[in-house]
Amino acid sequence: MKPYLKNFAILLAFAVAVSCAKDKELVPANNVNVTPPSTTGTTTGGSTTFDPSTQTLVSQGTFKNGVHPTSGTAKLYQKGTTYTLVFDNFKTDAGPDLRIYLAEDTQAKNFIQLAELKNTGNFFLTLPDDAKVNDRKQVLIWCKQFTVLFGSAELVVPAQK
Repeated sequence: MKPYLKNFAILLAFAVAVSCAKDKELVPANNVNVTPPSTTGTTTGGSTTFDPSTQTLVSQGTFKNGVHPTSGTAKLYQKGTTYTLVFDNFKTDAGPDLRIYLAEDTQAKNFIQLAELKNTGNFFLTLPDDAKVNDRKQVLIWCKQFTVLFGSAELVVPAQK
């Protein structure tokens, strides 16, 4: 084998190993159980639909790609002291061990795990009481197994009309 091909092969093997290596285990700021994602639309199997007309839109964001194509919007609604995170037209690649985090930044600083990602399209999550939505403005789609950001949406206050 020519020396440059051998070096290239070694470098390629190293790059693949590093990109898939599991970094230190991230631990959520708390381990709160929340309502799993429910599909909007027709009520089936006891799940309910989300009615935004009874809620106040607090913030919203458009998903951006991380290491995988991710699109759609995330909207944070409030009714009384309850916050609901709504995913509209959400899409991302399939991956192992995908989670939905709410975090302070895209590096998953001070995050909480909201749910395992099992849906695309339209669905919603009821947030735990201690979600600290004023501090945690990033919705992350995170591969826990490989510590990789698939995509994120920054929640910002919508412009006034």
